[in-house]
Amino acid sequence: MKASRKICIIGLLLLTFISSVYGQRRNPVRIELNANLDMEDYQLVPCRENGVLVFFESDQEGSSPDTYIWNFAFYNNQMQQQWLADTALIAGLKFKAYASDEEHTYLLFLDTDRIRSEFNAQILKVDYDQNSFEVISLLVPDKTEPIYFSVENGNAFLALNNKDFKPDFMLIDLSSGKVKRQETQKDGLNIIQSVYPADEGNDKYVVMGNYIGKKQNSIIILHLDAEAMLKNSFTIDPASDTRVLNEARIARAAGDTVIVMGTYHNFASRVGDSRNDEGPESAGYFTSMHCKGKQTYIHYYNFLEFEEMYRALSSKTLADLRRKAEKQKSKGKEYSMNYTLLLHDIIPMDGNYIILSEAYYPEYRTVTDMYYDYYGRPIPQTYTVFDGYKYFTGIAAGISPEGDLIWDNGIEIKNLLTFSLNKYLGHFTSADELALFYSNENKLYYKMLGTDDESRLQNLDLAPKYKGDKLMEDLGSKMIHWYGNFFICYGYQKIRNNRLKESKRTIFYFSKIAFN
Repeated sequence: MKASRKICIIGLLLLTFISSVYGQRRNPVRIELNANLDMEDYQLVPCRENGVLVFFESDQEGSSPDTYIWNFAFYNNQMQQQWLADTALIAGLKFKAYASDEEHTYLLFLDTDRIRSEFNAQILKVDYDQNSFEVISLLVPDKTEPIYFSVENGNAFLALNNKDFKPDFMLIDLSSGKVKRQETQKDGLNIIQSVYPADEGNDKYVVMGNYIGKKQNSIIILHLDAEAMLKNSFTIDPASDTRVLNEARIARAAGDTVIVMGTYHNFASRVGDSRNDEGPESAGYFTSMHCKGKQTYIHYYNFLEFEEMYRALSSKTLADLRRKAEKQKSKGKEYSMNYTLLLHDIIPMDGNYIILSEAYYPEYRTVTDMYYDYYGRPIPQTYTVFDGYKYFTGIAAGISPEGDLIWDNGIEIKNLLTFSLNKYLGHFTSADELALFYSNENKLYYKMLGTDDESRLQNLDLAPKYKGDKLMEDLGSKMIHWYGNFFICYGYQKIRNNRLKESKRTIFYFSKIAFN
């Protein structure tokens, strides 16, 4: 079903955006918007070379029942504000994903926690040239979480995990609003890990974890046609009784050949809530090729084989690891350094492939409080407090199409402690060079692979908006690809500047950065 309307873009006075206009004229590379961390939750979406959208949900109710106003600002690729607008969306919706084509950007909003009889999702189509919005309303299954969202040839494709561990695929005609829904028919508990568009045509390849009896049984690859119908599927064979495949990404899907890479461990992982991003521990990477549905190889690479993993270890720790590894090997077992990882999509480069992940661990601190009993005697009470997820390294490996490990490398992640499990590493490839980078504490950290400086982590300061700005707190900056060799660094910051009348400010910022 579909409910559609068009809203002309007009110059509405949105005070949150207007407050930054003067600064934009002075410094168009960095834009700051006043932020209230208790209210606004800014969203930023790159719209290819067309520009960038920034928006948030206000506390103002819409004219229609059960709706709230969302405020939008659009900037061109020179970071100049083009227009301001607002529109009403269904109350309770949260921004979940976006997709772009040559002329439009599509924003997906969902509220699947509340059971509704009519609509619980909306797709907002943004037209840059016509300066208009179009809203498409639809109903998706409750208690679902989107894993993949794309738009091709007038159709939106949506892949959803749900509480019943029976993933859904939805194909939405953006003109008529008609929806085709396909539910996974595989036995057991199933969770979509990733979706990959075929190298040619509009087919999709879905990587799905399959669990039997609460423990992982296998990873299945589904091949869907342009109508989201299942064409065929195959299961990755671990070819080992001691290894279990944790997670996978597709590196190549052309014709009858599919190359898959991912992480593995030495015992079965347990299935959890589909919305829980904290995954199982991994011992290393694997790579596998399938031709005409048959597996031609599978190779494993333990992190203990990676030279990069040893560079940050002391000589004593290194000696202990190698001694334990030899002891396990003599027993016919595999020893490993186990990491909890966030796995990226595979990066093609110079005819080969790069598998990249970010390692983190939950960090706690011990707190002791003193209490007094009835007689005034002190009684200590000790407990642990969760401080967030500590990111500490990015692990990269170059893999040939034949599945051979060509090189390994990585990047140290400094002082990144956050409550949000997101991917913070970015990359940029040029010819035979790869740059890994991340943003934190108003600095851009980067490391070049394939150059003379590949072993050294470097950093540069991000330009402030005003002279005298001092960063008090970085509340989780991110950096994402925009278009070409341009990237956007964005996030929340608390800044002090004693030269200004208002010496302290809390802002949402975004900066344009180029890699040459």
